[in-house]
Amino acid sequence: MSQEAKAITIDMKAAVRAARQFALDLFESETLPNLALEEIEFDESSHRWQVTLGFDSPHKIKRKTNGPSLFPTIEEEIQREYKQFNIDAEDGHLVSMTMR
Repeated sequence: MSQEAKAITIDMKAAVRAARQFALDLFESETLPNLALEEIEFDESSHRWQVTLGFDSPHKIKRKTNGPSLFPTIEEEIQREYKQFNIDAEDGHLVSMTMR
């Protein structure tokens, strides 16, 4: 079957649900705080949904702040991580996951 003849049987919402479940399954030993949909796009050439999910990283960035005090303070900043899940639009299987 050619790429043009393939039907889109997995809609946008189903692709997001699938990507979210794949993330939870792949990272089952980790917590994914504030897991959220960041982007979704359909790639017609590959016939895949590209779903980007973001979550708070367990790694925090520490930085010194310069304020009116003579002594700088250390602040921790939470960093977001982004993963792109490529979901086949015909059957919903995970084709790949990449870092964004």
